[in-house]
Amino acid sequence: MPKRPLVPAAALVLAVTGLLVPGAAHAAEARPAASSWSRSAVVVAPGEKLELGHGYAMTLTREERCVGSAGGRICKSVTDGNQPAGTVSLQSFGEEGRTLYSPLYVGPGRAARMTVTAAGRTLEARVVALAGRPGYATGYVWSAAEDPADRTVTVYDATGRVLARY
Repeated sequence: MPKRPLVPAAALVLAVTGLLVPGAAHAAEARPAASSWSRSAVVVAPGEKLELGHGYAMTLTREERCVGSAGGRICKSVTDGNQPAGTVSLQSFGEEGRTLYSPLYVGPGRAARMTVTAAGRTLEARVVALAGRPGYATGYVWSAAEDPADRTVTVYDATGRVLARY
């Protein structure tokens, strides 16, 4: 698949949880996210940029998951112990009229499916992981709705067993 440059997001109003890292270079080549929303994970190489749409990209390494746009990015360590094994966290990025949700599961199970329930709607997140068993998986899904305070995230394995819920 040919690589395309990531288009920077314009006039973003970010509502973000986590650590914002200003000045992140996102003009580098990025692989477009798969358009199929199947339950199989997108497997990326460490450091590979995955386009999430609307000027956002995700990068995974063995140590962290980063999500952001041309205005900056948020990186969350998966090795520092701040998120206990067997748990899921959620970061959200809001811009006018839409929200990007990015769950992060840390634990021994292999995540095959992630859902985010917000404002009474359950959304299927696209699961993203590194090859092998890195000890975590993440995902992303866009919602046309504003980011409500009440959200539920559920992570399932391939058999449908719940690995974690937030």
